[in-house]
Amino acid sequence: MPKSSPGFRRYRCADGWLFPACENEAQWKALAKCLGRPELAYPGAWDAARASPPRGRLGRLLEGIFAADPAGVWLKRLQSHGVPCERAE
Repeated sequence: MPKSSPGFRRYRCADGWLFPACENEAQWKALAKCLGRPELAYPGAWDAARASPPRGRLGRLLEGIFAADPAGVWLKRLQSHGVPCERAE
């Protein structure tokens, strides 16, 4: 994914920052599953996510989800689902 989008940007967690880096549809679907939001993996969701502004409605939804838990918890969850991510500053 060449530009920032809801699936490829930094999020504030309860104790720091995390950067999920979804670069394809499979990773986006894995992110949706990990977040407990399967409705975000509907047909065409990947294209919609790539076209969404990073801090638009979808980005704000993810901001609220990530803010609920510490970055280390999210890092383990996302990695266990195959979502590329790392801690961020």
